[in-house]
Amino acid sequence: MHLATPTAPTYGRTFPLYVPPIDWFFLTDDRPRYTMSFFLDLDFSGQLDRSLFEAAVDEAVQRHPLLFCRVGVEKNDRLCWVLAPELRSPVDWADDSVPIDMGDGYLDLRETTGLRIWVRQSAAGARVSMQFHHAACDGTGAYRFVGDLLGCYMRRLPSCQGDVELSNFDAASLKVRRSKMRSILMHESALKKFRLAASEAFNHIGTRVAPLKPPAKRPETFSLPAMQKQTFSAAQLASLRKAATSQGGTLNDLFLSKMFVAARRWNGSFSGSRKIRLLVPADMRDGDDFEIPACNMTACTFITRSLGEIEDEKRLMELIVKDTLALKNGQPQKDFVNSITTAMEGGLLPWILKASRCLATGVFSNAGDPSRRFTGRLPKRRGKVSCDDFTLEAITGVPPLREQTRSTLSSSIYGRQLTFSLRCDPYLFGTDDTKDLLELFCDQLRPLV
Repeated sequence: MHLATPTAPTYGRTFPLYVPPIDWFFLTDDRPRYTMSFFLDLDFSGQLDRSLFEAAVDEAVQRHPLLFCRVGVEKNDRLCWVLAPELRSPVDWADDSVPIDMGDGYLDLRETTGLRIWVRQSAAGARVSMQFHHAACDGTGAYRFVGDLLGCYMRRLPSCQGDVELSNFDAASLKVRRSKMRSILMHESALKKFRLAASEAFNHIGTRVAPLKPPAKRPETFSLPAMQKQTFSAAQLASLRKAATSQGGTLNDLFLSKMFVAARRWNGSFSGSRKIRLLVPADMRDGDDFEIPACNMTACTFITRSLGEIEDEKRLMELIVKDTLALKNGQPQKDFVNSITTAMEGGLLPWILKASRCLATGVFSNAGDPSRRFTGRLPKRRGKVSCDDFTLEAITGVPPLREQTRSTLSSSIYGRQLTFSLRCDPYLFGTDDTKDLLELFCDQLRPLV
């Protein structure tokens, strides 16, 4: 059975849509050598039908219109998201023997849209690789899009009839992000706004942060996304949960702690007296945002530790538990959004971002179970999205990588397994170097399992 793609919605008066500060931040930090893009891999056993899959992409994208928008100067001479379906890239589909060529990965959102999809299929299965520009969409939004894509595809399969349910979406809710993500009000005095922004800026640029030590030899080749992955079994995952709980923390706290230790050991004396800082993306959605399409509602928060604090691992874990508890009240996220809201009216932020100093040693994003971010209902078997035609065996990804922030690590739990995905600066780290760094991180966890 082949369902016709529904007529494209008109989205009312949602577009052109003013670019909110959080999107502007990632647009400002974007550059050809270090694109503000992140990557996802979907690994399937079984076969995908090309025509049905491409029709499902068409339908799913219509539910998430920022993924086929460009950025332009529109209403009142301000930056806006503008619908541009004619600029969408087709799905790049080929046999698995054909390598994926992403070039430098740069997506200029003034000229193109923020989504790319590649499919490579063999007799045994398929891999779907996706690139999202962070200005258009964050990790949670990407997972919601993936869930809808799978739902739109499975609804077209006879074996899934009656087993798939898509949620409602409300494109107009995209307009509330600007006010929802900040705590400072528009009518607050300019002086108060400036003080808050200056305090936040000094907190970031006033700290001497150690970048990761670059390998002695630069790589001879360049490729994207260059992800390396390590998987822990369900039994090992259970041991790690127990270890985290015994120390009064969560899995997220444990992973952050061990990432600090790994960065400290990788750097050795290279850090000098500088501190280690991790950028931790924090989703600002709440229960009222269930119907909002894929977009960017993630703030950047930072956890910073001195070398002495990292050496005492028991104390380090206690400090990180306090740090993450502070994040749960949401104030650090709002402070970040407040500061970039004020900065959007001036020229300070572009100068800070384009300066060649290190703002974070690395990025850590805990995706949890990505399939829990799906808003619809899909058939599952043993914790994996599955039907008679295929099984989604794994879903993995990595956050964007900015200049001087030389590693970006993500953890995810799917199908009762824990997977870490790491990407490093491709101009400094070769494949073996990235593997070595991921191995060093995992070595901090292995004694606990």
